[in-house]
Amino acid sequence: MRRIVGLAVLWVFLFSVVLAHAQEGTVVSPIVRDLEEMEKVLYGTPQSGSVLARVEKIEKDLTGDTLSGTLMERVGRLKTFILDGTKDEPSLAFKMRTIRLTLRSEPPKSGVLLAELEELERLIFGAASSDPIGVRVDRLYRTCVDPTKAASFTVLVPRETLVKVALETELNSERNEAGDPVPYVVLEDVRIEGVLVIAKNTRGQGRIVKVRRRGAFGRPGRIEIDFGTVEAVDGTPIPLTMGERAIQENKALAYAVGASIAGLAIFGPVGAVAGVFVQGEPARVEKGKEFYLEVAEDREVAGPLEVPRCEKPEETPPPATPLPSTPEENGIEELPETEETLPEATPTPQVEIEVQPFEEW
Repeated sequence: MRRIVGLAVLWVFLFSVVLAHAQEGTVVSPIVRDLEEMEKVLYGTPQSGSVLARVEKIEKDLTGDTLSGTLMERVGRLKTFILDGTKDEPSLAFKMRTIRLTLRSEPPKSGVLLAELEELERLIFGAASSDPIGVRVDRLYRTCVDPTKAASFTVLVPRETLVKVALETELNSERNEAGDPVPYVVLEDVRIEGVLVIAKNTRGQGRIVKVRRRGAFGRPGRIEIDFGTVEAVDGTPIPLTMGERAIQENKALAYAVGASIAGLAIFGPVGAVAGVFVQGEPARVEKGKEFYLEVAEDREVAGPLEVPRCEKPEETPPPATPLPSTPEENGIEELPETEETLPEATPTPQVEIEVQPFEEW
């Protein structure tokens, strides 16, 4: 009897645990994960509804009709078409990424692919199409990109590769707290052996790990930041840090920037003055401040090689009336040439950087 009661209690416990996980959304099928990734590419965010209804919507948007086969087979074919691609045919996501790189355009803030397609089609063809998404993306890809030069090439992005970034927020050790986000943007394309691995305008978000307020005896404020990762052109996360090479490149930065033992960036003021009644300076970094980070670990990235630029053909202008070749023919009196002396530019003061080793606060 006790054994039966014990088994019943165990079954009730296991059922409650499974039910709790299901309610919290922690139990997610691989097919649902694949579906959500595809919906992010097409619609910006995962959609709601039954799995079958969501699959049918993607199929109709892509091809204009539903596909045959089991649910798993259909999702597998969609995943290959949208995310993975094949040896002979790039994925839809790769085609869109290559089109963006070719046209130097950015995806819409809404993340909706249809809105982006309409904008690109108006730019290239003069009007938006009503064809299925797959046809429209393929048409743009073959119009704008030379497939022989936009194939996926895998290269090694070595550790210590420099990445120039700019902050998209202001930092201040007297106002910020640990855990605050630190958004930033990549300012220049990063290429390895001619392959674009990190595109200009790629955005990343770090976080503040520690903040030290300014104090007596001239103790300056400090902000320690983990810059996290940025996304490579193929979606690979690239970890960024403040290493020795980045510190050397940041010598013109008007802040003391150092690397802690954890590889994080430390910002603080230069030239702190000690004194029992002297308050130290806060660590301030204004929005838009530019500096270098570096790749923290080797990463393999697949990207396009020598992507050609695609521009809308210019319309041939009507023949213009020849312009007069001399000022007299144009009825304009020619003025004597004079030399104009420009004032000498004020030399930019050299600012030394103070690299401070990590210390316990």
